[in-house]
Amino acid sequence: MRKLGIALSLLILILIVWVESWINIPHPTISDTSITTLKVDTLSSTRFVLKNNFINKKKEGIWELYTEGTPFEIGYSTGKLSQDILQQQERVFIEKISEKSPSKSIGVIRVLNAMYNRHLDNRILPEYCKEMYGISLNASTKYNDFGTPYQRILNYHGIYDIEHSFEDVEVKGNTAFAIKGKKTLDNDVLIGRNFDFSLGKEFDQQKIIHFVKPQEGFKYASISWGGFIGAVSGMNETGLTVSINAVESKFPLAATMPMSLIAREILQYALTVDEAYNIAFTKEAYISESILVSSAFDTTAILIEKTPTGIDSLHMRTDELIVTNHLQTPSLHPAKVYNEENATQYRAIRLTELLAERQHLSVIDIARILRDTKGIENQNIGYGNQKSINTLNLHHSVIFKPLSKEMWVAAHHSQLDEYICYNLDSVFQGAENYPPPISLSITNKHIPKDEFIETTDFKNYATFKALATKYKNWNYELEKLTDNEIQEFIQLNPEAYESYEIIGDYYAKNNNWKTAAEYYQMALSKEVATLKSKKELQEKVSVTVK
Repeated sequence: MRKLGIALSLLILILIVWVESWINIPHPTISDTSITTLKVDTLSSTRFVLKNNFINKKKEGIWELYTEGTPFEIGYSTGKLSQDILQQQERVFIEKISEKSPSKSIGVIRVLNAMYNRHLDNRILPEYCKEMYGISLNASTKYNDFGTPYQRILNYHGIYDIEHSFEDVEVKGNTAFAIKGKKTLDNDVLIGRNFDFSLGKEFDQQKIIHFVKPQEGFKYASISWGGFIGAVSGMNETGLTVSINAVESKFPLAATMPMSLIAREILQYALTVDEAYNIAFTKEAYISESILVSSAFDTTAILIEKTPTGIDSLHMRTDELIVTNHLQTPSLHPAKVYNEENATQYRAIRLTELLAERQHLSVIDIARILRDTKGIENQNIGYGNQKSINTLNLHHSVIFKPLSKEMWVAAHHSQLDEYICYNLDSVFQGAENYPPPISLSITNKHIPKDEFIETTDFKNYATFKALATKYKNWNYELEKLTDNEIQEFIQLNPEAYESYEIIGDYYAKNNNWKTAAEYYQMALSKEVATLKSKKELQEKVSVTVK
């Protein structure tokens, strides 16, 4: 009996040590931390400098961040100069993790998160771990119950991957394409890209364009957010670009190297599309992703598709290559009938139409395509529809011109405001001066805002979004909506299926089944964004007509 008690005590001790090893991942050892003793110089309310690193806030709401040095110095400068954004967006991440967790207990959330990410630091390049540790020294202590700052920063880099495992990829609005040769105005290579990773309005409005001069590899620019060192859209000094696009994935049982860090490694170390493929080939992935890579050196683009079980590539057979949110390579593409009712395939058809409208496309033409809100054959499918190339709810939109090392980033999250132009050669030359330039952009090359942003339709859509949130949570027992309020709401976005579904839900909650069914039928007569949404509407109809 005594031996059994000793064995059980030993087993419990081993279990505690094992769990503790998940919960407390040791941070990397840093030989020189002298940068942490330096103070940030405030040049103005929107300009801050730390050693050779600096951050500017443009009037358009974009932050321009420049960092250089060792991985730790880059990380610490990133965290220190963007500390307010880091801490604000950490709150957003914590809310998302808590929302998705099967338990609301902080202790349980921490253990589950630690178990899932228990080997994450061993999957990531040591230099990236040092960079994340530097960032973590500027994280808030407010969330230490969820893990150490270093462990939390590690975990946040898996949120993008985990998010599209949790959610139906059909609701994602990632769209990218590459064109070259005679398809372009300058016989060039051009890449257009809309990126959808929205964790809310606060997250979307704090965009960082991060220009990095690492000790090893190529200098590069990446469109980013607070506390993030991965790459979802970026270009390096050689004119190689990378963008990653979510593909339907099963929920992974353990984290490996986050896809954004695979893309970062490509951005930092690849010159050619073959080198990009080789980097992706050597990494283990736990979700599926389409990676669009273009190279000024090769004057072409390639689609790299990577899943937990395989990798394949698709080269440009013509002068264009289109990527949305589904696999296309022969060995990985599931044997499914091509169905335009899928939002991802619908967008690919629409993109093909727009690219076929004319030859010799310019950068301004690419912006026009990325801003398109129509459906196939120019149908009005309602603003904000996930089948649109511009869903009016994206994190960022960017255009790359690799041969001239230029990039244009949309200032506003709806992609209708100015596209701000940057030239990587000019940026890195200007960054050597002190004080650093007030802005790194090239003003005379900005793409003007779209006229649609000034229209009544766009203003109506902003009102529609606000009322949609309000009406989804409407307490009909306290107050009824009037017929005028209902009709005014629908007229704000009359071709959107959601307009009718929301009102149908309102009547269903009020037990007015007949009227609810009528509105659900009207919703089904519109272009429903996803097959899942369509099935849900059909089920609502079947319930209300019984």
